[in-house]
Amino acid sequence: MRKQMENVKTGKITVLEIVKERLALLEKHKSCNAVIYCDEKKVLEQADELDAKIKAGKHAGKLCGAVITVKDNLEVKGLKATAGMKEFESYIPSRDCEAVAKLRAEGAVILGKTNMPAGAMDMQTFNGLYGRTNHPDYPEYTCGGSSGGGAAAVKLGICDADIGNDFMGSIRVPAHFCGIYGMIGTDKVIPLDNIVGGKPHGTTMSNILRIGIQAAHLDDLRLLVTVIADDSKIFPETRCSDQLKIAYTKNCGDLPISQEYAGCFADYINGLSINAQASEVDPNVFPFQKSRECFLKLLYGNMAVSLPTIARIMMGSKMSRKLKTYLELEEEREGYMAQMDHILAEYDVLLAPVTATPAFRHIRPVRTLGHQAIYEDFLVDETKVSYSVANMGYTTPFSLTGNPVVVIPIGQTAKGLPLGIQVVGRRMHEYDLLKSAGIIMQSAQLT
Repeated sequence: MRKQMENVKTGKITVLEIVKERLALLEKHKSCNAVIYCDEKKVLEQADELDAKIKAGKHAGKLCGAVITVKDNLEVKGLKATAGMKEFESYIPSRDCEAVAKLRAEGAVILGKTNMPAGAMDMQTFNGLYGRTNHPDYPEYTCGGSSGGGAAAVKLGICDADIGNDFMGSIRVPAHFCGIYGMIGTDKVIPLDNIVGGKPHGTTMSNILRIGIQAAHLDDLRLLVTVIADDSKIFPETRCSDQLKIAYTKNCGDLPISQEYAGCFADYINGLSINAQASEVDPNVFPFQKSRECFLKLLYGNMAVSLPTIARIMMGSKMSRKLKTYLELEEEREGYMAQMDHILAEYDVLLAPVTATPAFRHIRPVRTLGHQAIYEDFLVDETKVSYSVANMGYTTPFSLTGNPVVVIPIGQTAKGLPLGIQVVGRRMHEYDLLKSAGIIMQSAQLT
């Protein structure tokens, strides 16, 4: 993206030429169904306006020449925003959400909206309005969710980056499945507003829901963070050495993981150990399973506020309406955040898998509860586990603690399906995390 923007600045290429190339790619990969809404006329007008500024010698912004897409539950002025739900089928926002407004102000072209599951309630991407989004390289496989359309669009080169959001892994899982880079910041670092369908009730769960970025290159994540994040909430970069002290967990508290993924993860850690100190996290230091249980209880308690009585009864003991219970869970969450802070006071980063497997073949839910898809047990190699544990068990502990996370590719399966890892950093130290992720990647290449 940087080279492309430099070529625009020096006159080697126009923004209009770049946009036309991307529109051609969008048409070429239409069957993937990554970008579900694009006003071609407006996109070309954006490009013409930017080229006119450059020709007149005016400042066109630090992102002039970048092409960005936006997840369909974030508001973009003049573009449909449905969150994959029929109740919002005709909704067209009159303003941009803050992240998009900041991107426009720096000259980014907003190409269109990317597909997602209805209400962001799945780790696959399909809905009744726009249908299914396929994996960019293997159409019979899922691209992940809920920011799946964005990951597919980035991988196909339709856009340079996609702006989405992540509650239980919605940025991280598609990045892992599609072999790209993904990032979520510490809660509140990237302003969260104008969410179609609304944010969760209360501060705690709203903080867990975070705006994130998917991009083709790690450097692009850093550049975009400098534009859309609130710098007053981020500590300046402090890292001055390339020597890392790395903590890692192979299974986040004895979760299932496929043999192929486990082998790739272990090989990656062994390679890093040549140039860095890498130590496995003692499961007693951070109770991953209890943190997942805390997350789910907070989630169900939050949902109980708005669901009808019959739905709460169907959810049984998972869903409490007692305020005291909910407040106790919030205090429990603070304890887990402190435990994670303690680990990351000793180590620069914590590495973990993203899911139990690489991308899997499309599967259909057995039923739906509202917008929530319900699945049969999921196969990890030959072992049956729950769909949610396999696809969200590795991500929810770091959702709960609100730490910034970068997903980076580390390899692929024998079939060629991408594999990634979560690189977890200290809260409000996004720039240190990004630098550490770069050092990790460079170190892996040297081995």
